[in-house]
Amino acid sequence: MEYLSKKLTDYILEKNVIDKENYEIYKYGFESFLETAFCFASVLVIAAFMHAIPQALFFSFFFLMMRSYTGGLHLKTFKACYVSSCLILVACILLVKNLTVNPYLSIAIYGASVLAIVLLGPVDHPNKQVDEEDNKRFMFRSYIILAISAVTAVILFIIKNHSYLFLEGITFAFTAVTGFLGKHLNKYTVA
Repeated sequence: MEYLSKKLTDYILEKNVIDKENYEIYKYGFESFLETAFCFASVLVIAAFMHAIPQALFFSFFFLMMRSYTGGLHLKTFKACYVSSCLILVACILLVKNLTVNPYLSIAIYGASVLAIVLLGPVDHPNKQVDEEDNKRFMFRSYIILAISAVTAVILFIIKNHSYLFLEGITFAFTAVTGFLGKHLNKYTVA
């Protein structure tokens, strides 16, 4: 991704679309966009292969929204992050497709995970520390996502959609685990 973002940035610099002093900003923007697009395409391919596109989108919505506001484990390379994210997605889909779980257990997993996420609070990235004001803003946004997820869990419970209720529980469990690991291991993964 770094190679492609460099090529794209070099191209627009050569065409005088940007100034040299903005080079790194555009290169970072291209790299972020390419990584995100590649990850999203991968999610769709994996989900299609597993016949689980709705489940993958459901997982991705809550997992990515929570991770963007609560932080968590950050690996040293895009490749490591990409592989681990794909493995988490595959694990969630396989669990949901192959296990029938009591809805009360799903609610317990979900509730314990949400409690852990709230108690951990935002987990700073080791290369980008945020201040107290940013942490408050991130927690407020995460509370909004948690409220949406709580309403979703209640609806899933009422309509007896036990499969998606379990998926929501394990999605938040993975979010809590990556938050916990990030809190305790990020100091060792600084790039």
